[in-house]
Amino acid sequence: MPNVQLDTDCEGPLALNDNAFELCREFIQPHGDRFFQQVNRYNNYLVEVAKRPGYKAGDTLKLILPFLKAQGLTNAQIEAYSRKNITLVHGAEGAFKFLHSRDFPIFEISTSYRPFAEAVGLRLGFKKERIVSTEIDLDRYSLSTAETEELKRLQGEIVAAPAIELPPDADAAADLPAPAAEAIAVLDRIFGERLPGMEISALLQEVNPIGGPEKAKAVTDSLAPTKLAMADMVYVGDSTTDVQAFEAVRAGGGLAISFNGKSDAVNAAEVIVVADSAWPIAMLIAIVQLWGKEGVLEVACPETRDKSRCLVLPEAVIEPIARGMEGRLFNLYDQSAENLDQVVEESQAMRAKLRGETIAALG
Repeated sequence: MPNVQLDTDCEGPLALNDNAFELCREFIQPHGDRFFQQVNRYNNYLVEVAKRPGYKAGDTLKLILPFLKAQGLTNAQIEAYSRKNITLVHGAEGAFKFLHSRDFPIFEISTSYRPFAEAVGLRLGFKKERIVSTEIDLDRYSLSTAETEELKRLQGEIVAAPAIELPPDADAAADLPAPAAEAIAVLDRIFGERLPGMEISALLQEVNPIGGPEKAKAVTDSLAPTKLAMADMVYVGDSTTDVQAFEAVRAGGGLAISFNGKSDAVNAAEVIVVADSAWPIAMLIAIVQLWGKEGVLEVACPETRDKSRCLVLPEAVIEPIARGMEGRLFNLYDQSAENLDQVVEESQAMRAKLRGETIAALG
């Protein structure tokens, strides 16, 4: 039986939440939802358009922290809110109970703040030491009354700025429409000039979200304790923060799976799952255990199937999967799909259906 190790993102494959967005919506008043969207799109601009050194996918999670601190948020509040407000992907508890019973290593590699990633992982039976996520400790930092008031004022400026709408084909600041360019200038001043001169800037310097290259490194590092190879890896993700992990896994011969992914995740993965249940992931891992990565690729693209063998799951495997699926359907594709643009649209539509349009557009 082939070796296998599963590393999975948290938000998307395991939970429908966007915890950082929800924290802003709950604790930053007024208009915490718009505040988060503005900062998230600003970070997207820095990463994808300006390609500014020092920024990466996922860094929104550090940019919002001084503003959460200014609202008086504490570690205990984040932990309590995160435990209370988990919405799991349908079937996740059953699917991961099944996977844990099959006795192979499973890791959670998440950009989410640790309180949320850990709450989700522990509910799904992950070992605490196999949960890698963004470490935060708001209680370590003090904030003067003057800086608190200044942060609240700057928060108001971010909310009041025009909406940051990034054209899909934008390659430089000159490609932005005037309202977006105006908003970018406001946030450049706030994050490039105002915050660096404040004592709370230490928070921005010391928090390092697990996104992009850090996720790829975390996946590589997760192989050390298990003594497996990248070729044994199955990585499941759904967003921009997973792209570099996908690339590292594919380069090493492992299997990269997009689960209801955004366009960049779909285009970077080797196999694309569109589903309203976590059970298809359990099925694919069972296939990897029996027939290796090649078995999944044969299922995703039947034209490549080795006609000399029959890929039929044993009854002991198929019975709990069939029961868990409860008649739900899913679609499975690989990069050879004839119309990948339609696959992207289908994936993003399912993402929006399950997580809501606002959260689906983040990440």
